Formats: sequence, structure tokens, C-alpha cells
Amino acid sequence: MSEDLEQLASEYKVVVRDLMKVYRRGLKEVIALRGIDFEVRASEFISIVGPSGSGKSTLLKMIGALDRPTAGLVLFEGFNVTQLDDVRAMEYRRNKVGFVWQVGNLVPGLTALKNVMLPMRLAGKKKSEAESRARELLQRMGLSDRMRHRPHQLSGGENQRVAICVALANSPELLLADEVTGELDTETTDHVMEALREVNRDLGTTIINVTHNPRVASYAGRVLRIRDGLIEGQRHTLFGDISEVDAKGRLVIPESVRRLAGIRKRVVLRVVPEGLLVAPLESVGENNNDDASDAEGHG
Repeated sequence: MSEDLEQLASEYKVVVRDLMKVYRRGLKEVIALRGIDFEVRASEFISIVGPSGSGKSTLLKMIGALDRPTAGLVLFEGFNVTQLDDVRAMEYRRNKVGFVWQVGNLVPGLTALKNVMLPMRLAGKKKSEAESRARELLQRMGLSDRMRHRPHQLSGGENQRVAICVALANSPELLLADEVTGELDTETTDHVMEALREVNRDLGTTIINVTHNPRVASYAGRVLRIRDGLIEGQRHTLFGDISEVDAKGRLVIPESVRRLAGIRKRVVLRVVPEGLLVAPLESVGENNNDDASDAEGHG
């Protein structure tokens, strides 16, 4: 049995399937992504939240064609992003995707207005059109009186709002945001996240935001949690609930499943015709005692 990817692509803007990324550092292998599955609808705003090192930034780079996975695929409007050559990947990023990073989006020597104009000019847009679009975006972000200021003259929140304008300059259909509020205080964070929410609501831009902060993640319409390269509580489209077996052969069972199954610290494993049966040790012991009682009763 296999999925109908064409059908999925017709329903969703972005489809991520079995995405894996292994980095080699000398003789060691570091597994950043372990088989990620999820979908994003057009004009949806989702957040992917997880601790540092969980694989969320790596995932964003795969979706934005800034890196290639070891296995799996990313579909954007039905096109396999992971198979684009360097030239087509650059066109995809320029025409379809906007990026907002924690730092480093702006050119220090340019004003806010010229920073926003820059990607449009690089894409061949006339100066007058680029300036008109840049002014419109900056006004939308509440920066009408800051257009002539350079990055060092702006606050952290203002810089991030200018960075959002830069990302939106060429009218991307998908906005990828990576820890955009990581260095901001709570009040400024709220302003930046409200700006992203307005972009999603008013412009219909699809947004994938990754963060370590659950409060920041809550601004999205849907939140996914990632840990150790897997979406927590992930349910595979074909195989149902999935889990991970680590390098030492240990089975990682999500807390919610352990709670439902009554699993504590130890389990009993049995190979059955359908696969592997995992049962709480306590329940197995109780069943054995019941069997012994039955045997005594029939003796």
C-alpha cells in the first residue's frame, strides 16, 4: 500500500514525508531528522516548537531548499523541492519563499526602505515599483517613520519587522521563520508575532514558524512539537502511531501512550505473528498469577 502523493499535493500547500537528515562529523554520524511527516494547507499558520538541537531549524532548511535531506521528500504545490538543482532551488527561494531569521536579515549600511527594496531590485523589478511596494510593507508593519533609519538606529523589534518586510518583498507564497523572537523581550516579541499573524490573515501567506518558546508557538493556528528529530505524537499516514528505536535498541514510547497502556519502568516483549507485543511487566505478572490460581482451582 502506498500514498497517493498527487492527491495529497492537491489538498496541501506543503507535504513533508519520511524526511531524514544525517550529518557526518569525522567518523561520527549525527541524525538531525529521523523521518518527519506532516502537511500544511495553503494560508495556514503553523508553529513547530522544540528545544535546541531537536531538528527544527534543519527541517526549515529542507523546506526552503537551503539543504538536501538524506532521505524523504518535500512537496511544494506538487513539486519535489528536494530534487531541485542549484539554479531551480535559487528560483524557488526567490519567487516562492521568504525567510526570516533570528539575526542577519538586514544589510547594515542600507536604510530600512532600501533593505526592503533590495530583493525586488535583484529580481529585476523597476526602482519605482520596488519603492512603492517597500513603503506599503513598512507602513503595514507600523514603520512609516523609520524608513530612513539604518539597522543600528532601530530597536530589536523594529529590525525584525523590517526583516519580515524584506522576506515579503517579492510576495512569497510561503514564509519560513526561524526563532525570530529569540533575542527579544516579551513585549517586543508580542509585537513581532502579531505582525506575523496579520501577514497570515491579511495577505494569506502560508507561514511555518519554528521556535523553542511555547508562548511564541501559540500565535499560530496549529502547533507541532519536535524532539530528537521526530514530531511528538506523530501518527504515520500508513502505519498509525510510530516510535523510535535508538542506536542501543531501546524503544522510545511517548508519554501519552505509556499512560494509556499503564507502562511504568519495565515492559515485557513478545514476538507475535503480527509483530512485537509490548506489555507492562506488572500486568504480565498479574496474568501469570491468575493462570496459576486457575491451575490450582482445576487441580
